[in-house]
Amino acid sequence: MTRFSLPALRLPPARFALLALVPALLAGTAAAQGTSAGSGAGSGAGARTAAPAPVSAHMGEDGAVRYVVRKGDTLYDLARKYMTRPDHWRPVQRLNRIADPLRLTPGTTLILPANLLAPLPLTARIATFKGTGTIEDGKGATTPLAVDRVVIPGMVIETGRGSFATLQLSNGSRLTLPSQTRLRVMTIRRFRLNDMVDVNFLLEKGRIETRAAPLGESGGRYRIRTPIAVSAVRGTTFRAAYEGAGAPSLTEVIEGTVAVSAGKATETVNEAFGATVSPQGAVAAEALLPAPALLRPGRVQTDPQLSFALEPLPGAVGYHVQIARDAGFLEMEQEAYSKEPEIRLESVDNGRWFVRVSALAANGLEGMPRTYGMRRVLIGLNASSGKADDGYRFRWASAETGGTRYYQFRLRPERPGAPPLVDETGLTDDAITLSDLPPGTYRWSVGVQHYLDGESTIAWLPEQTLTVEAEEGTNGPGAPPGTK
Repeated sequence: MTRFSLPALRLPPARFALLALVPALLAGTAAAQGTSAGSGAGSGAGARTAAPAPVSAHMGEDGAVRYVVRKGDTLYDLARKYMTRPDHWRPVQRLNRIADPLRLTPGTTLILPANLLAPLPLTARIATFKGTGTIEDGKGATTPLAVDRVVIPGMVIETGRGSFATLQLSNGSRLTLPSQTRLRVMTIRRFRLNDMVDVNFLLEKGRIETRAAPLGESGGRYRIRTPIAVSAVRGTTFRAAYEGAGAPSLTEVIEGTVAVSAGKATETVNEAFGATVSPQGAVAAEALLPAPALLRPGRVQTDPQLSFALEPLPGAVGYHVQIARDAGFLEMEQEAYSKEPEIRLESVDNGRWFVRVSALAANGLEGMPRTYGMRRVLIGLNASSGKADDGYRFRWASAETGGTRYYQFRLRPERPGAPPLVDETGLTDDAITLSDLPPGTYRWSVGVQHYLDGESTIAWLPEQTLTVEAEEGTNGPGAPPGTK
């Protein structure tokens, strides 16, 4: 794990120039490659060959890909470029009733069965896990849940009481499963055509939070289903919940936009809004409750039990508090629900922790979250002998896909246009710890650059928010009581 102290990051101007130059060079290289790809030797000085039209394709509801024909396309070329076998143009010709495989009309749409398309690697594994849980392999065998367990379509993941698991996809998407959740893996696949992904999960019971990697213009799909609704995204952060027969299906959008469907009804749900789907299929959207404020957020937790007091929020019927070791909440430790704005949790080790708070509406929708940094120093006869970790830990995870990966970590003040306080490139660890982080509200994100088979891809995960408050003083042994 990489550790940095913010004062140590006050580097000479040359270093700052280098940190800023690396993204610029990457962008410039990409631009230069795009220019050279779109240029060629013309018949005269300065002549250029027009770049081919971008590939337009999308995954249909039936699981087949719709491909829009470009000028110059032939079935032979499509089979050679995008299909598992060069003779797969034949079933495509029959399916689309094409008379001449060499004469395709630009702008028309072809149906390409997904089983004919050449695959690219897209894997999933259990990145973090705490507590008890099982994986059903789809063939009747059940084994204990464990970190680094590879997950494939057909498997069912189930977490026990007081347990947490994070499922990480190799494209950067992830799902967090809290206590008593059952998730069925339906589809995880990726195609050579447009680098398109098709991901489909069925939430049979419980709650999940997912952070989907942006799909861009690839035409791919990322969906979370319940037995009565479908939530489809193109790169966003949202939660889904379903408690079984007779209960509504809930979707809560933290970032981006989600399309919630039930039967023929579809509702576009924007950031900070949620949707309920009744067992009869009625879809209703409404604004999510704002995040409640944590009272005395800078208080150092010194008592045997952790205690949190929230400012009561109008319209809230309950509150939710989660504790994690990292700011991204991959390593969840505890959570609790309460009808009152005061919540207690069991003791945790000394060190820096992260607290996430939210409020619950009467219809079950959970509101917007807010994350705070927390320091734990247990004082008394039961105090831990371990040294407190005085850093703020940020962690990420990715599934193993071969090749080489480098990470870039950025942290900036929340205000628009603020330059990064930290911009570290070339990281190989999956975590970074910052010490001496001043009080304030920050936005942070992680990018990954992946090198495989001579090709390079760069992807950034959506930004997340962290609030750091000034710590209140603590009392050592023998200090006057009642002045914490």
